[in-house]
Amino acid sequence: MGKRNGKENLKVWVFLLLMAFVVTSGGCGGSSDDSVFAGGGGTSADPWRIATVGQLEQVRNHLDGYFVLTDDIDLSSYSNWTPIGEFVPAPDGDGETPVMDLTFTGVFDGGGHKISNVTAVHPESSGVGLFGCIAGDSVSIKNLTVENVKVEGTMLVGGVVGYGSEGVVRDVRLTGDNTIKGGNMAGGMGGMVGGIVGGSFCDIVGCEAQADVVLSGNNSQVVGVLAGGMEDCAIADCSAKGSVTVTGTGSIGIGGLAGCSFSQKVENCTSDVVMTVGDGNRLIGGLLGYAGAGSGEPTVISNCSAAAVITAPNTAERIGGIVGGGFFVQEYREYRPEPGAIRVTNCQTSGEINGGSIVGSILGYAYNNSSAEGCTSDMKVNGAAAEQVGATLDDVTLDDLR
Repeated sequence: MGKRNGKENLKVWVFLLLMAFVVTSGGCGGSSDDSVFAGGGGTSADPWRIATVGQLEQVRNHLDGYFVLTDDIDLSSYSNWTPIGEFVPAPDGDGETPVMDLTFTGVFDGGGHKISNVTAVHPESSGVGLFGCIAGDSVSIKNLTVENVKVEGTMLVGGVVGYGSEGVVRDVRLTGDNTIKGGNMAGGMGGMVGGIVGGSFCDIVGCEAQADVVLSGNNSQVVGVLAGGMEDCAIADCSAKGSVTVTGTGSIGIGGLAGCSFSQKVENCTSDVVMTVGDGNRLIGGLLGYAGAGSGEPTVISNCSAAAVITAPNTAERIGGIVGGGFFVQEYREYRPEPGAIRVTNCQTSGEINGGSIVGSILGYAYNNSSAEGCTSDMKVNGAAAEQVGATLDDVTLDDLR
């Protein structure tokens, strides 16, 4: 898909988190015997058919194949699911590109069926979900419902995909009772936690997430009900419903839909969330925590809505009904000397924001490269009507931001 032009934008926090990287266990290799499936040949024209739990297990032995579900799958007999595909950084790569032989690079078509009761609790591991890591130009997870998941890890944690290095996640629904937790990495960091995808360079299109997501540990980064951190990819026609809880101090990028989007566009998306954040948390939004493509072009957030109840201590900073602001924090100022550009158009918000500083009903902080246009809101801030933009450069200088 050629998706790497803007990847320097997330490199700072991805690299720092990967310094303490711990991979999940899992398997690859194995038999190429077609008889382990319910039929098919593993090609695009004739995908392997999966009808049982045992056949789903075999996907990890054919990571580059084409698959289609022909029946619902219940994983309640697995006390702790091993994710399909591992994220192991390539030795000579950039820290974000995985070893391709270990990750899922094929196509998994749910065929409109459901995988339910997934427990994948690996509290010391990264790349955790039903799929741990997906990558490759043609990789996709599509037409699938995942129901009732309990997933836990340190970093790159998602109910369906822990890390999407490339490809697309399309028409995937996360329903039922779902809890996704991440954080508490060595040194206090962790993150990239989302209901469907944890960390993503893959497009997310037509997806729905219902989940309670939790980001723990101090100085953790990016969490959202649909996705954690996203770069150089689109989010379109997606929705999120549930809760976001951030328990530690100093965390960055907390969103109802996604923690961040270093991408060109987020369009036609909705969120309906309750959010509770900790001391010193920054860049918080009912839809996105922060955005900004980093190439000089803005992230365009259009035709979106957020219904959010956000509770924050007064030490939390840059909170918006749609987005907290463009990415900017003092500790990364050497790499990102000014906030990323954002253009919010034709968006709506409702609900309330209680607490925090630099708070707007649409956009928390608007640097001189960012704007909110054609938006409406009846969101209350501390019980009163609020300005759509909480502060601009005329009100708060970059030196005054944390």
